[in-house]
Amino acid sequence: MTQSRRFLLFAPTLAAATLLGCSRGDAAALPTAKAEPPALAVRAERPIDRLEGETARATGELRAKLQATVSAKAAGTIVRVRAQVGDRVRKGDPIVELDAATVAIQLDQARAARKMALAVRDDARTDLGRTEQLAQAEAAAPALLDKARAGAQQAEASLEQADAQVRLLEQTLRDLVVRAPFDGVVTARARNVGDYVSMMPPTPIATVVASDALEVRLAVPEGLVDPLKAGAVLRGRSIPGGAPFEARVTSVGATVDPQTRSVEVLADVRAGAGAGALRSGGLAEVDLGGSSAAQGPFVPAQAVVREGARRFVWVAEGGVARRREVQAEAVTPQWTRVRAGVGSGDAVVVEGVAGLSDGARVAVAK
Repeated sequence: MTQSRRFLLFAPTLAAATLLGCSRGDAAALPTAKAEPPALAVRAERPIDRLEGETARATGELRAKLQATVSAKAAGTIVRVRAQVGDRVRKGDPIVELDAATVAIQLDQARAARKMALAVRDDARTDLGRTEQLAQAEAAAPALLDKARAGAQQAEASLEQADAQVRLLEQTLRDLVVRAPFDGVVTARARNVGDYVSMMPPTPIATVVASDALEVRLAVPEGLVDPLKAGAVLRGRSIPGGAPFEARVTSVGATVDPQTRSVEVLADVRAGAGAGALRSGGLAEVDLGGSSAAQGPFVPAQAVVREGARRFVWVAEGGVARRREVQAEAVTPQWTRVRAGVGSGDAVVVEGVAGLSDGARVAVAK
């Protein structure tokens, strides 16, 4: 094969290899384009200065104004139970009775001792009177008169001591009956017939709750507490059930809880329609009045994100999300008052909050 013919055979192969090498080199030299993440779709609203037609509410706990765990004032064994759990009792009604046999015997002995002391006292008085007459007639020595007076005084003291012992045992006998301290319902009983109860430490026997005297404890946002005064009547309802009731404010706390920014308010539940369906320990929702009296701005409750004791919202600025720490307090279940951190012109994100990060691109839905 001639040299010219070999060149013609290898020329196409060389050209293909050259083109392939250039193609691979060019591909390696071109930069790879990085795709920008898409903007997150959110819905934003501007804060409002006034809530029309809204009513501020607070959730609280119903509790009995009077609740006592009774115990015996004397030690002994329970021999009779007079009230069961769930029974209504009046003040002074017996709940349990303790064994009184030993105390009754001691009381009989003390009464007999008092009779003896009374007889000794009377005899000492008679002797003193006789001695005084003899002393006036100068028929008795002064020392004899002094002795008669001392004997009369000792007899008086012995009688007083015997009287005190009788009263003590009579009181002990009464203390062996554990009685209700006020009108209410027996909600628990910790001891039964045959159980021994002591005075020190006191043995709890039963719990009595005044179910007809309820109060509601409310945690009211500090921005809404100023209009509430002692004597104000509030309307509320139980949760669940919705039993309506009225409550009269009895006290407004003087301090603000630094964690919740709320003030404790106590109100007595007034007897009336619906009050009988309320139970101590239940929850209640109470209307505080029109929330328009409070100064805005207000944002929807779902816009506020909690992070421990801190609160913040997301604000859409120039197509990106910015995190703003705020001072916020719930006014109604739907609205939150923002005391600091946002202004009336800010676009606060109310939907699409989950997944946002500071500086993330957002597309605000119209």
